[in-house]
Amino acid sequence: MFAQLGRPGKAAQLYVPKSELEILGQEILEDKALYRIRARQRVHYLTCDIIFDEMTMCRPCLLIPELPPFPDTDWTRMRIRHSRTQTMEYEITNEPLSQVRDIWHHRHIDVLSLKRISSYNARVKEVEFEGRTAISKTAHLDEWIPSIEHETRVYRAIAELGSHDVSHLAPVFLGHLTEQGRPVGFLLEKIEGRAASLSELPMCKLALSRLHDMGILHGDVHRHNFIIERTTGRVRVIDFEHAEPLQDDEKARLEMEEMQNSLTEENIIERARGTSVLMVDGVESEPCTKPIPYLKFSGKATVA
Repeated sequence: MFAQLGRPGKAAQLYVPKSELEILGQEILEDKALYRIRARQRVHYLTCDIIFDEMTMCRPCLLIPELPPFPDTDWTRMRIRHSRTQTMEYEITNEPLSQVRDIWHHRHIDVLSLKRISSYNARVKEVEFEGRTAISKTAHLDEWIPSIEHETRVYRAIAELGSHDVSHLAPVFLGHLTEQGRPVGFLLEKIEGRAASLSELPMCKLALSRLHDMGILHGDVHRHNFIIERTTGRVRVIDFEHAEPLQDDEKARLEMEEMQNSLTEENIIERARGTSVLMVDGVESEPCTKPIPYLKFSGKATVA
């Protein structure tokens, strides 16, 4: 049983039916759980003490029926906590939410308007945009805003510093993603292709050197971040989450060496086994018979 804190108001309250609630993202911590929940065309953020069993906390179909009523009004946060009595307390506030501040692209796209095709994880989705497949990356919780902001700045630098040819080293930045007008992410071109191999080392070195010439250190140069585009055969560089300004030539040299070692080591392992096996967090999965998805977000995928 829940008891609401604060003053719910004198007027009769209208609530969103539980059947119209959808959990868009969640993170279960040791002492609490964080959820991003869609209620019709609004998005609310829930922080909940660990008040249910593990199965209920992790599964939307079990959690949603147990939640307090969701007012059909404009509010941002709900906090559910244990009370000193047998009831559980919840509080609804209109606390401001964090947002991406570095806005540079002319296009703003409502994230709720995108049709989801598949999900890489809570932050990254494959979506339909203007009749084609694209990749959305959003901060589903406040703590991810700095990471999204950082990567947004990197794409801005690539767009502003590079020529037309160089700027297409990376996926095309299609626009900022907004949630109720608040910038929370970005939309990228989806690149169809496969991870680079040792035979493409010269092309990969050229691509990385062009990034270095723009003053960008990639920060994560394993082979799955160098994609051989299926239609053109060009190298496209992806995943700039760990990129940083290049201020030291020695760092550029070491990164180039690291990338070369990554391609060389993978080639040796593949030749020894005679096949490709997908490794996710050190665990073997099914043999790789299809191109590796070009974005790595959940675990660390390598080919051995």
